Formats: sequence, C-alpha cells, structure tokens
Amino acid sequence: MRMNALREELQEIMKIPQTTRKPVLRRSLPEDWLYSTDLPSVSNTENLTLFLEEIRNKGWEHKEEKGWILMRKKAVDPPEGWYDGQFGPEAACCLSLLNRHEKQATDGPEPVQRMLIKAGEEGEKKYEEACAGLHRNWAERLRRGEPLPDINRKYFTGRKE
Repeated sequence: MRMNALREELQEIMKIPQTTRKPVLRRSLPEDWLYSTDLPSVSNTENLTLFLEEIRNKGWEHKEEKGWILMRKKAVDPPEGWYDGQFGPEAACCLSLLNRHEKQATDGPEPVQRMLIKAGEEGEKKYEEACAGLHRNWAERLRRGEPLPDINRKYFTGRKE
C-alpha cells in the first residue's frame, strides 16, 4: 500500500492522545469518501473534537456514520506519493478521451480523483482496472453526448501535460 500525502496528513493529525488503542485509517468503502477512521470508538470527546477541528482547518470534509468518520478532500493535483506504477494502455485511453473532448469536460472531477487515489494505493493492477472502468464509462457518456469530468491529466501520466 502506498502512503500518499493525504493519508500521511491524516495520520499525523491522528497522533493526538488516545484513551485506548491507536485508531485505524482505511480507504473508505463508500465511493463518495476517500478515507475512514474508527477514532470515535477509541477516543474521548475532547480528542475527537480536536481531530475534527484540525481536519476541517486543513480542508477535509467529513461525516460520522456508524462509529466511523468518513473523510474526503479535493485533490486537483494527485497527492505526493499517490502512485508509483506504470501508466498502462487504459490510462492512455482515458488521457486520449480527455484530450480529444477537452471542450466538453465540465463535470466535477472529485469522484474520479477519489477513485484513482484509492486505486493508486493498491498498486498497478488496481490502477489499470480503475482506468479501464473509466474508459468504458466515459466512452458510454460520450455516445450519449454527456461531458467528461474536468480532471487533471497528471492522474493518467504522473506528469504535467
């Protein structure tokens, strides 16, 4: 698993004193969220309040659900350390679609950003699978005349385009 800058930022904030064990930080299962933590079940109210205040100050959105805190943050640029694999043919197809339909790109990029950041943590195979899913979805959207998300090309190349 990759330790990207967003995950590292949260882990640093979670170093606040705890009342029981160290809280976990996981990729969030719901697509709308990037990470989740069980901090509410291992921390007192004061520490939990400090944590929530600190993540809000650093630009994180959050929601409490069933004893977990779900968190997300916009990442126009991919976070440092987010992926170290090769960008395969599916990433190239996504990039090609974005470049050929640039003027149509109007949708918000946040769901795609979260998906690719999560996939980047899991490695090259998962990243290529995520790009393959995007490629299929975007091709279908274009057939229906729908716009593509306005996502940074670095998510498909690792470098500025």
